[in-house]
Amino acid sequence: MNAFTPAVRASLLSDATKGATLRKWSVRDLLRFNLTGSDDVNNITNVDVVESLLREVQIRLAMQHSRLTSYANSIRARGSSSPSSSSSSRGRSNDEDIDSAMGHLRGLLRLHENTHLLTHRIVDGDHRQALLGYKSRPGDRRYVIGIFDEIMSRHGSSVETLADAVIQARRSAVDDVRNDEYDIEKFLHSRLVIQLLCDHCTSLHRGRPTGAISLGTDVSGLIDDASTEARHVCDANLGIAPGVIVRRDDEVESPPIVRPWLHHAIVEVTKNAMTSNVLAWRGHSPPSVSMDTMPPDVHISFGTTDTISVGPTSSSPASNADNSKYLRIRIMDAGTGIEDIGRAFGFARSSSPVRWDRLHEQQSYAAVRQPLGSLGVGLTLSRLMLRVFGGDLDVSNNDGIVGNGCTATLFINYDDTHVADN
Repeated sequence: MNAFTPAVRASLLSDATKGATLRKWSVRDLLRFNLTGSDDVNNITNVDVVESLLREVQIRLAMQHSRLTSYANSIRARGSSSPSSSSSSRGRSNDEDIDSAMGHLRGLLRLHENTHLLTHRIVDGDHRQALLGYKSRPGDRRYVIGIFDEIMSRHGSSVETLADAVIQARRSAVDDVRNDEYDIEKFLHSRLVIQLLCDHCTSLHRGRPTGAISLGTDVSGLIDDASTEARHVCDANLGIAPGVIVRRDDEVESPPIVRPWLHHAIVEVTKNAMTSNVLAWRGHSPPSVSMDTMPPDVHISFGTTDTISVGPTSSSPASNADNSKYLRIRIMDAGTGIEDIGRAFGFARSSSPVRWDRLHEQQSYAAVRQPLGSLGVGLTLSRLMLRVFGGDLDVSNNDGIVGNGCTATLFINYDDTHVADN
């Protein structure tokens, strides 16, 4: 059976309607969840737990497929309602732009169909024997856990592919017929939850008691690691990188975090701040500037707060109705500012004039240079990562004036009972 048979299509359609059956996860739920049914993390034997998680991922993949189908249909409808002879801003016809967007979306749809089939085979199909042997046969156990790893790796570039589709659709003359930002954010949120569940399962299997959740993280060390990575990216792309000054406002305890998510958010915001400082420094420095001068430093401060406040960039501000406490990380630059704050978190709406290309940036067979910008997905994903468990991310121009630099504020929730949306 392949991914395009009527049986698999029917399974996709059926699973896509089961969203109400999905568990709503909190950090506390994840910390209590294990693969054993006991406190012994080395005794990984609970087949029912693993099967339930596979079924949940299967349903989420089907829901993703349904969202992609809806988005593809909306783009197809735009194309059919617009004269094919009209031209986009790049001189291409609407048909060319929409055909290109549809090509990217068809690739994503096939990816979700095939990955859904992967879970279907092991839960309900001809590979179920491996699941039944999960408890007693180490080889079957490795195979089953490997499915979660494979799901993560298969979808590693799906955000880039979706961004390409969105960009092509927006280049057509019918770009503004419908605002798809909400649907796109729902897709990305769901992808993050799938990634987290798969990572949590594989981490537990490898003997990490808290799975994908990190407890007791050294916040200062995390900021140092992320800002160092941001400096390397900035230096590799611009030939220079500002310094970073970190200040702790008060004594802080680490909230429970998904470390890769928080690391990603700090890197994204910090490299944006560094880029802005370098651009402002180059714009104001005379050609004869001394080689020993440097762009202004980026300032990072962190502490705790009982108030979560976001500005007009937030489409769905987090509330503090339950009196949660938050870790607050502020990243301040003295750069060029943001012309249109309202578009700062728009998916695939990059201000960079150059589109990043993975093959072009290949440095060796083992390394690809990380982009400084141009994908237009960094801030969108960063905010979604923080929002999953009740945090948020806000950016604003200093003093409300473009050209005075920006401040980005990350809020990370201490409340491990906050339930993520589905």
